[in-house]
Amino acid sequence: GAIELDLNRFPRGAKTAKQCTLNMIRTEQELPTISIFKQKRVKGWWPFVARDENDEMELTGKVEAELHLVTAEEAEKSPVGLGRNEPDPLEKPRPDTSLMWFLGPLKSLRYFIWHNYRWLILKALGLILLLLMLGLFLYSFPGY
Repeated sequence: GAIELDLNRFPRGAKTAKQCTLNMIRTEQELPTISIFKQKRVKGWWPFVARDENDEMELTGKVEAELHLVTAEEAEKSPVGLGRNEPDPLEKPRPDTSLMWFLGPLKSLRYFIWHNYRWLILKALGLILLLLMLGLFLYSFPGY
């Protein structure tokens, strides 16, 4: 598949791969378009398309891209492509599940128990704290 983008007027990139569909490039409907010359920096997902044997558009892939329009001086200062320097890397993504296996059950308990019995739990903790203070008072009182 391939993608052709008119840099003056091309569809805004989708935020996620799931939102990237063929509807983004169909010309029958008016979709919001952007110009790289006005925004200078664009990031998103765009679909790759090809024509099938019935001459209909078919989604063949998706690409996540970030396009930067730079001046000639900036391009000379930081050249990329043609085997010179690596492109600017994306920041390292966070893992999807870092401590979810450990904190997941605690979060579900919080939603099931805390939201339903919040005031009962707070009253019970207050009563326990009051009884503990009274017990400490009675324990230390005979010594005076």
